[in-house]
Amino acid sequence: MKKLVYLLVVVGAMLTSCDPMEDIYNDIDSVDKPIVGTEDYTLTDDDYADLELGFGSFDSDDQAKELIPGFLSEAFPYWGNGSAVLVTYNLYQSNSIKSETAYTVTDEDYATLGFNYGNFDSAGDMTELLMYKYPDATRGAMVDLTYKYYSGGSTSEVTNNFILLDSWEMVREFSTEEYNAMEQTYPNFSSQDVAEFNISVYLESLYPYAKADDRVVTMYELYVSGGDNRMIIVPFVFDGTKWNAIESVIENSLQFGNDNGTWVPDNTIRYALVGADYEYMSEQLITEPGFESPAESMGYYKNLDRRLGNENYWSDDTTKNNAGLEDMIETGLAILLDKIDPSAADGQKYLMTYDIYNGTNTTETTPMIKTDGVWVRNN
Repeated sequence: MKKLVYLLVVVGAMLTSCDPMEDIYNDIDSVDKPIVGTEDYTLTDDDYADLELGFGSFDSDDQAKELIPGFLSEAFPYWGNGSAVLVTYNLYQSNSIKSETAYTVTDEDYATLGFNYGNFDSAGDMTELLMYKYPDATRGAMVDLTYKYYSGGSTSEVTNNFILLDSWEMVREFSTEEYNAMEQTYPNFSSQDVAEFNISVYLESLYPYAKADDRVVTMYELYVSGGDNRMIIVPFVFDGTKWNAIESVIENSLQFGNDNGTWVPDNTIRYALVGADYEYMSEQLITEPGFESPAESMGYYKNLDRRLGNENYWSDDTTKNNAGLEDMIETGLAILLDKIDPSAADGQKYLMTYDIYNGTNTTETTPMIKTDGVWVRNN
């Protein structure tokens, strides 16, 4: 009977206790150094559904930056500070016209931009003008541009539409005769699928000598029964054989880092030092007071001596070496980063992993960031 009672107590305890794995994970998540991981992750159809993105894509990178951190918190609940995930996702790139304006290039414009003959003579010239006149324009801005163009020994005034997509591009429109040539009774299409197919065939006749990767941005009128017709923008690219409509949904990737428990868009570059890096830092520091012996050791052994009290010891942000120097590691890594990424902008982050000897051969990692033009430890 005693055995039966004991058994019932044990079973009852098991049934009423918490999930042991949950306890373990909670323990892990509560320690000072939680799991630090890296991962490449591509969002799935289920993920888009969880994010309530019914079309399976983000409308903008800003939307991705807003929604993905919450997703990562659920997908990687036990990953902590220093973790990083490179997320690949579908991005919808709208080719719709967001704004329209008309502009005629003035003599002052030509002179300001250095067109001393008062005209343009290449496609890049109009792009330069548009970048100058509309520096704050956003995707979907369209300009009906009138300008003087020199070609074939004469100058004429022409007007073309230009739209800002990934860059400013001239828009190829179609005349009534061209719609007829594309087997349309009226100057419009009643189906987007028919439009894209017929236009792709027609472009072959317009550009018989097209080369692979040539690109044309087209605009056609779409008939809408019972409503106003719509103007549709479709870029096409030549693959060497045929013209293909460019999909509106593309793949994009953003890296997110865990900053003290919060996932944020992150530009951190992970870098592991190689032998030449230790030699370079050694050469730069070996004559500096307090660095002589540690730098010589580093250049020879290709690692940092981390045995506190040893004459070759490399101090970090919490210790000093025998000469009283603080954070020698930060100093050395800053010198190295100036060499490997001299043009990095303020805010660029690195996770620098280097070999150490502390009685055994292992590695350490130090976060660095460029601030006010100087590389410093990013604690």
